[in-house]
Amino acid sequence: MIHTDSLWAATSNPLKIRPSLEGEIQTDIVIIGAGFTGLATAYYLRKAGINCVVLEKNVVGWGASGRNAGMVLTGFKNSIQKIEKRWGRETAKIFLDQSSLGIEKVREIVKAEGIECSLSDCGSMKAAFKSSHSEALKREQEFMWEAYKYELQYVDRNQLKKELDSDFYYGGLIDFKSSSFHPLNYAIGLANAVEEKGGEIYEQTEVSSVEENHHGYSVKTEMGVVQSSHIVFATNGYTEKLNKKLTRSIMPMGSYIIATESLGKEITERLIPNNRMISDTKNFLYYFRRTPDERILFGGRVSFNSKEDESLYQSLRENLLEVFPELSDKKIEYKWGGKVAFPMDFFPHVGTIKKTIHYALGYCGHGASTSTLFGEYVAQNIINPNREKSKLEELPLRTIPLHSQKNLLLNLAGNYYSLLDKVK
Repeated sequence: MIHTDSLWAATSNPLKIRPSLEGEIQTDIVIIGAGFTGLATAYYLRKAGINCVVLEKNVVGWGASGRNAGMVLTGFKNSIQKIEKRWGRETAKIFLDQSSLGIEKVREIVKAEGIECSLSDCGSMKAAFKSSHSEALKREQEFMWEAYKYELQYVDRNQLKKELDSDFYYGGLIDFKSSSFHPLNYAIGLANAVEEKGGEIYEQTEVSSVEENHHGYSVKTEMGVVQSSHIVFATNGYTEKLNKKLTRSIMPMGSYIIATESLGKEITERLIPNNRMISDTKNFLYYFRRTPDERILFGGRVSFNSKEDESLYQSLRENLLEVFPELSDKKIEYKWGGKVAFPMDFFPHVGTIKKTIHYALGYCGHGASTSTLFGEYVAQNIINPNREKSKLEELPLRTIPLHSQKNLLLNLAGNYYSLLDKVK
């Protein structure tokens, strides 16, 4: 059983008690999943005056939306360099702009709805695990400015102490556009905004089947039915058997996080002086940050079968001490895990099946802001199905053949820096 009692759950804003669905109701749009994607979809639909109902198997923000690291980062699993190599500079620029737009959408909603989620424009930093990685980061900084006028700041090992009090790394690359937040509080605030605008959210309401009929769809739960003309799947790593195409197009994987006891501001400010969101350049990377209550949150372990083992958390603690040896006497007060989802091409996907079935999923662990952006795209696809779409939205969602799953796992460990070595 995966731990779901995260630091975020322990420090969240008050949660409403929402009812389970009972009986039969009718709406324009039924949305399955009350994470960032589903809630953002409902938010933008209600702003347009379209009726919608959100069904959640557990409670608002229960899945990855309430259990991630709270890193609102630019970029995708695939680098801009790799995107440019595949599709050219014009398309890569579109992808880069879309990434930044996702962060802006989060900021807009937080400001407009007064959501208290500790949103901070703190920036992020990639830390170089090897000396050669530091050199590659320097080339990346130069490339991004020359090609896109996108400003990054390179930090060599002599300057690194100003950003990170650790001897584990060789340099870093700062992206000032990234942010941080309390992810569960963002989900809670987004859900409250949906309801204030007239949307309905039902919790503890697991969908058992989806049946097509001459009016649209009958979405059945244990104690109720929703009749709707459109259906939205917003379940990402928890997409199961309700839609075979979506289930067969992603590979769920387990991801795990720990958080220390509260260390106090003096210690955390010294360890991460500028409160950056930090990840490193290893194939299976570490990622870590300060939290609003002055802990160190640390993640990086994955399991390909999504099965939790206590040894995963022990390994995470050992990894944490590689970076910050002085924390050896500090307690680990929280540990939790959950599922992320990887499509065949390592890009997030948003789209429509049969004109009335909509989806957004496959964030590859980079969905904190993209999911909000994709929620808006899903809403727009319903409101105006003939609208012009960007290249990011047109990526085909392919089924992952069983014989390709092993290759997919191996590709997750692919060396990103072998590509950067070729960037001049």
